Amino acid sequence: MPETNKHFHTSKTTSISREMQEFYTICEQVHFPPLDLNRYDIPKEVLRFVPERIARAYQIIPIGAIEKMLIVAVSDPFNVFILDNLRLITQKEISPVIAPLHQILDAIDRLYVFQEEEGDLSGVGEETSESTMEVASFKEEKFNLEEVAKLSKEAKIVKLVNEVLKDAVNKRASDIHIEPYETIVRVRFRIDGLLHTVKEVEKKYQEPIIARLKLMSRLDITQRKIPQDGRFGFKVKGKEIDVRVSILPVDFGEKIVMRLLDKASINLNLEKLGFSPYALEAFKKAIAKPYGMILLTGPTGSGKTTTLYTILTHLNTIERNIVTIEDPVEYNLAGITQTPVRHEIGLDFANILRATLRQSPDIIMVGEIRDFETVDIAMKAALTGHVVLSTLHTNDAPSAITRLLNMEVEPFLIASSLNIIAAQRLVRKLCPKCKQQYKVDLTEIEAIPERLRDKNAVMYKPVGCPECGNTGYKGRVAVIEALVFDQEIRDMVMSGEPIDNIRNYATKNCGMKSLREDAVEKALRGETSLEEVIRVTVDF
Repeated sequence: MPETNKHFHTSKTTSISREMQEFYTICEQVHFPPLDLNRYDIPKEVLRFVPERIARAYQIIPIGAIEKMLIVAVSDPFNVFILDNLRLITQKEISPVIAPLHQILDAIDRLYVFQEEEGDLSGVGEETSESTMEVASFKEEKFNLEEVAKLSKEAKIVKLVNEVLKDAVNKRASDIHIEPYETIVRVRFRIDGLLHTVKEVEKKYQEPIIARLKLMSRLDITQRKIPQDGRFGFKVKGKEIDVRVSILPVDFGEKIVMRLLDKASINLNLEKLGFSPYALEAFKKAIAKPYGMILLTGPTGSGKTTTLYTILTHLNTIERNIVTIEDPVEYNLAGITQTPVRHEIGLDFANILRATLRQSPDIIMVGEIRDFETVDIAMKAALTGHVVLSTLHTNDAPSAITRLLNMEVEPFLIASSLNIIAAQRLVRKLCPKCKQQYKVDLTEIEAIPERLRDKNAVMYKPVGCPECGNTGYKGRVAVIEALVFDQEIRDMVMSGEPIDNIRNYATKNCGMKSLREDAVEKALRGETSLEEVIRVTVDF
């Protein structure tokens, strides 16, 4: 045997020997008997359940099928990601068995060689011109995985993706939207709540960009027909940025939305959230109580989670056991137990909440109330000595009572368990460098709640400068409508009083301010513009 071949043969044998040692160690750890694929006759018909590109990407091979179960040989039984993806791809329950990696790869080479790939275009050139559209769709369906994966690692693609991420951080973007269209790929940033187009990328870079971001997020680059969620982190200018990635199949490819979470920029100080004095006092009274529910309402992106995290940080002491149930966990809070929801394995809000109550918690945060079961458990927990924080989607604070009644929650539970309902919105803050003072005209005065109207009122408007990216705004601040439950409001809920009556009582007797009123007061102080107040809030 020539010296070179002899060295290669020795090296390969050593590699396989080392692999087999690791293989037997894994078998002992998981108490699975080892499978020798060289002595196992794999039925050809089971290969149709897993395309060759998936088998190669995941380094697995199907070896049998029993009704709704697919038996799959794997070398790494600890890779739950692969097993979960296979379950989605095949629509079958996956039963893993363990086999050496080199045997799995040999079996793929040996058995798939005669299998016809899905979407094979052999003979397409013989089609007539009338079938052009069908041929185009097949070509789009069958993309070259190896080429895309290779391109995604090229310097040009890596640089392009890195520049987009860096630019988003520099411009204070909370989200990045990468949107494929027929001829271009549009990139937009959400800055202070509004989307702005920042770049249009050539269509030829679409797949490599998507593949690059999937690889960074540890997602499956071979799967293009189902939504995927992942995350990754990066550093820029000393800042640690956590990125939450959502991928959705759309007409011209896959749309990617990335939520950027700057761990250093989040201010978890109740006094520094920008609350009005009345709202701050209402929250302080509510969280000082030893039990009961604190409920925040508002649309997605209105800052509810940040407010809840701030309250938890305020309550976080060594004597308390604090547990959160979130979908997903956005920020890691030191000293607090945070549990992510995992619907695919049955871990929804209600099931985790039920288990959490057996962990002797003092304070529980439920990320969102979506169904009767969750709200029923949460409210009963609030009655039995726990502080419970959660969120709900309603337009204003009093309407949350109607929403809970529509979810078939008993009035006595609402009246007894709730301490405060607070509706929240975020308005953009005027740039302090370029905002301009002006006198409010008569048409604008009509948008101001009656008790705050003043024909001589002075406000500020956006102008735009380099400091704020020529938008006139920089940052956002919360506006709050806080409905604090006193005995009178509890009695009104119990007796079924109309919501308007509860709203009027809270306004006249408890100092509650509507979202519009709270926002207008901020405009009168020069924090935001009247235009922004009208855009974000509704006048009741």
